[in-house]
Amino acid sequence: MILNKDNAEGLRETLNSLVNQVGSCRVCECFDVLVIDGGSKDKSAEIASEFTSKYPCMKFKVQEVLGGVGPARLEAIKYAISNGYEYILWGDSENIYCEDYVSQMIKTPTDCDVVSGKPLLRCHELSDKLFFWYHAYHVLFKYVRERHAPGNNKLVKTHVYSKSIYPPIIRSDDFYFSILALKRGVKFCYNDDAVVIVTTPKDWQGIRSWQKARLLGVVQGAVLINSKLPPDFIPWFTFSLYPIYVMISLYLIMGSGIVTLLGYSLLTMILAITSYMIIRLSKLSKDVCVENKLFNGFLGFVGMYLHSIFTTYYTLKYVLKYLKTDMKEELIRKSQKILDKYGFNIERISTDISISSLNH
Repeated sequence: MILNKDNAEGLRETLNSLVNQVGSCRVCECFDVLVIDGGSKDKSAEIASEFTSKYPCMKFKVQEVLGGVGPARLEAIKYAISNGYEYILWGDSENIYCEDYVSQMIKTPTDCDVVSGKPLLRCHELSDKLFFWYHAYHVLFKYVRERHAPGNNKLVKTHVYSKSIYPPIIRSDDFYFSILALKRGVKFCYNDDAVVIVTTPKDWQGIRSWQKARLLGVVQGAVLINSKLPPDFIPWFTFSLYPIYVMISLYLIMGSGIVTLLGYSLLTMILAITSYMIIRLSKLSKDVCVENKLFNGFLGFVGMYLHSIFTTYYTLKYVLKYLKTDMKEELIRKSQKILDKYGFNIERISTDISISSLNH
């Protein structure tokens, strides 16, 4: 499944990389391709038609319910299950797949339900240097890849969707899918040999738009699971206060006696944590960045801090928005309607997501 919106040339590269897969899994022999389009106004449909006319197993479909990635995934899942597919390999039109990516991903251990692959970034642009870790967070931390797979780089066995489903939100649907899947005993695995080239937004406006959409989705998901704050808000909020911790430690150092000692201890702890993260990010950069790896550890740390600022600001902004009862109820009604449309069991999902609360 390839998700796309207004990225015609990216879609061309993505589809080219899929038709050029080698090894034991080739297009139309081992796998089919469905492009779910979010209502593109560029030439995405024309680009897709170049491929669908040559490869009968490739299809292009404008999603029935516009409004983000969550509804698109639900439609794609219904399509896959209705047509008897055993796996769904999720991607988007910003990916370029290495020639054996698909064959590597389907080498799924029998006890694995969800598999993530290894992302590569060119790391040529400053945005890549700041945010290269975002698509590789599961590579950076083992405990993450045992609990989550990025939405643009994962294989899911279709039987999993009888246990967990994506909430129909604008973005960050994969984040909540992972949370629900873990509650249902779904096992996550990682394949270091399945390599895909991914990208980040290339300018400040793109970064800001990405963060706004991501955090709107995060807050929408929190509303649907009846949580006051998103599950990852506290760690990022805590990190956003980093300069304050430094200032407090310096202020204490200017004191005397035990106060000075506390200041030095706090500053030492801050520097130790900072150094550890920069070292980890430097190692990650060597693993997932194709070029320009110098100073990426430091720049990645700066990017994480910027990420924490975006997360704090937009989370609080959207949480305040959805404190309004009418906004919250409208989101719940809309989500319930979308889930009904694609035939998912509302009562089963509502044991984890409170979308049926209006019925009681």
